[in-house]
Amino acid sequence: MTTPRSVRDDIVNFLDYLLASDIAVFTNTVSIRGTRVSWNSLDPTIPFLANRGDPSLQDYRRWTQAGAYSALLFDGALLQITYDVEGGAIAGHRLAYIPCPYRLDTDMLRIDPILDVLDLHIESDPTGMVLHSAVRFDYDPSSAAPGHPASHLTINSSNCRIACAAPMHVGRFADFLFRHFYTDLWAAHRSYFSASATRHVGDRTLTDGDRASPHLMWN
Repeated sequence: MTTPRSVRDDIVNFLDYLLASDIAVFTNTVSIRGTRVSWNSLDPTIPFLANRGDPSLQDYRRWTQAGAYSALLFDGALLQITYDVEGGAIAGHRLAYIPCPYRLDTDMLRIDPILDVLDLHIESDPTGMVLHSAVRFDYDPSSAAPGHPASHLTINSSNCRIACAAPMHVGRFADFLFRHFYTDLWAAHRSYFSASATRHVGDRTLTDGDRASPHLMWN
């Protein structure tokens, strides 16, 4: 049976590894509030999103200001990890990777506040924004409908929902993320990422309609 505490423990183990390996420069406390397992925002008065569209530079600034993330990686990228657990099973999740909009000085990032480093880069190179897309794995069975798979991957646009085989374990998310976006780190920490890359947290969710177009499948 899946419990909020067991999910929390898996997330904490992942974040602790990132911090101990110097892959993350900061990780937030993982909190359990009722059925939700998520980060403990440093400033909950700051709205999570100003709109429901695609993430913007202002969203990134708002998230870093509020501490609205699970981990701040060495290059300024954010990880946002949230699970909902009900009735002994995963009822929903949001697993997001938000690249930093600028190539930051990684040494400065380990010393100075993230917003100070970001603003310095914007001031010195205002046209140097990096066009990297956020990547998000969602599980939202209550909203499942044609064109909106229960489990899906969103990239580039909030209207993009690529069907996925099932809800995703945080270890599988970690393996996918580092295998595809940080290949050198993945290779250096292969034993860790591979250890939980095949863990499951729920049943298959693909419908016949989902299978009719390209989708993500795993064992």
